[in-house]
Amino acid sequence: MINGIEKRKYKRIEKPFIVKLQTIPDEPKERISPDWDMVVAKDLGAGGVFFQCSRNLGIGTSLDLKIGFSTSTPPIKCVGVVVRIKKQPYTSIFGIAIAFTKIDAHEKEIINRTALEMSRQPIQNLNPAFA
Repeated sequence: MINGIEKRKYKRIEKPFIVKLQTIPDEPKERISPDWDMVVAKDLGAGGVFFQCSRNLGIGTSLDLKIGFSTSTPPIKCVGVVVRIKKQPYTSIFGIAIAFTKIDAHEKEIINRTALEMSRQPIQNLNPAFA
């Protein structure tokens, strides 16, 4: 948000969900490990995802992603590129912003529809003193 105006093209899902990621090497035969790293993200939209990570992935790094934002649907598989990194002060944690570069149109629509539905739900007051 810039000067109080939202510039994002898509609504965001702001709840915890699991993202599995794997770096895509420049050369296909260079893949270092078949293992997937796992992070918890709290910000997902049809255009990308933001999460905290213990390592600096590097601007421009391409990633295979598996996003499990619902237990009732299979994970969304897509490819993204690191577009922004913010080192968290006094920690070894990095905020990583990913823009999707390859995502099925149907899966993009699922993310967008879920975000729109969640934005229409009333906010529940968790403090019983105000209920």
